[in-house]
Amino acid sequence: MRAEPRRTRWTDMPLALWLLVAPLNVAGAQAIADQLAHCKNEGAAAQARIEACSQVIAATKDDDDLRTEALLQRGVLYEFGGDKDAAIADYTEVIKLDPASAVAYFNRGNVHDQMGERDRAIADYTEAIRLDPSDPDVFNNRGQAYDAKGEADLAIADYTQSIQLNRENPRAFFNRGLAYANRGQYELAVADFDEAIRLDPRDAEAYVSRGAVYEELGNNDAARADYRKALEIVPDHDEAKDALARLGD
Repeated sequence: MRAEPRRTRWTDMPLALWLLVAPLNVAGAQAIADQLAHCKNEGAAAQARIEACSQVIAATKDDDDLRTEALLQRGVLYEFGGDKDAAIADYTEVIKLDPASAVAYFNRGNVHDQMGERDRAIADYTEAIRLDPSDPDVFNNRGQAYDAKGEADLAIADYTQSIQLNRENPRAFFNRGLAYANRGQYELAVADFDEAIRLDPRDAEAYVSRGAVYEELGNNDAARADYRKALEIVPDHDEAKDALARLGD
């Protein structure tokens, strides 16, 4: 059973504010604002956006606010493009410029986790939580890093905190359900998968995971129903197909 993917954050600053804070003449400030707009344009090609961000970074060496914004944007683009080392370098530079940036720690933690560097990821998530303890996603992602290290108690504690902060996000319920299932606490796992499915009834993985727990509980009829539902959502879901074949459907 695998946990849900992690979420990386963009940041947003109105163009009008960029123009106000830029210590440039009007034409220069407008040029920077245009480049920032292109950097943030989700409809543009990734490489063109990276180049626009790089131009802003090069032109704003004396403006930490604008430079931080462009570095964060470029870091996310590098991350999504698979250049994890470049993403970490940009997030690290943001942290140097703004040590209170919870977003930069959160995003860098995500990249460390993607690289299998669990301890570094946990350290970044922990700092992000210190800076902003109200963010449920950081608790969820730190829980996943703890899960990957086999520290189930810490993972469950983080998922629980994430749920307390936001009971409408199915990811933390799903992840906690996996953690309970892996510990053999099947009734608790079913309850969490129930909630994850209530919040996201099109999540095939939640049905497959609950089906596997029902199998462990000896409730093969319920397991079959969940596997069939998963196949309604994802007709080529291999785990659901294999499970139904195993149960003799």
